[in-house]
Amino acid sequence: MQPLRRTALNAARRGKATLPRAPRRYAHEDHGHGHHSAPVNEPMGAGFWFTVGLIPAAWLVYKVAQPNEDGTTVVGRLIDAYTEKQEELIRINAAHADMIERAGRDRVLFQNTKPWDTIELKYPEIMNHGSPFNVQAGSQVNMDAVIAKFQKEAYEDNERKLEALRNNQIKSEQPFEFSGPRYRGVQISEGRELRGGGA
Repeated sequence: MQPLRRTALNAARRGKATLPRAPRRYAHEDHGHGHHSAPVNEPMGAGFWFTVGLIPAAWLVYKVAQPNEDGTTVVGRLIDAYTEKQEELIRINAAHADMIERAGRDRVLFQNTKPWDTIELKYPEIMNHGSPFNVQAGSQVNMDAVIAKFQKEAYEDNERKLEALRNNQIKSEQPFEFSGPRYRGVQISEGRELRGGGA
């Protein structure tokens, strides 16, 4: 059995056709001989520009450091402006803390006070809803004195109005008098209008 197996394996190996491979070449045709590289653009360099920029920067620092006529420098004025803002913020924070303390004291006061004995109603007529009988005003309390007082006030008011009508002193029928410094003492008479600033 062994020789048959070997023969079959050899025949199977020969049956596969192997394609010839060309060897890989790592060379190329362009070798760069005879070609010169392009000219390089060489800038001035960072050191040159740093030196050129340092001259006006030094002059600017010198000018900023010099004091004004009032003896303050730009840096000093910036520091003073920041300090003033800080002082304003400190003042605002102190006022805010004071208001918070007052609000806290008020809250403690409101929470520790005795609650109301009354019940708040949405509207007064809620007390009369579903009443088994109609309760007339004054049926439980004697209101004769209250009624007499308001009748007396109404009578006196009507008498005053009648007296004004008899004397022709009703306010709505009096001529209009301008008020203000320009028209002080000027009245409009019937059939005549006030024009400009004069009478």
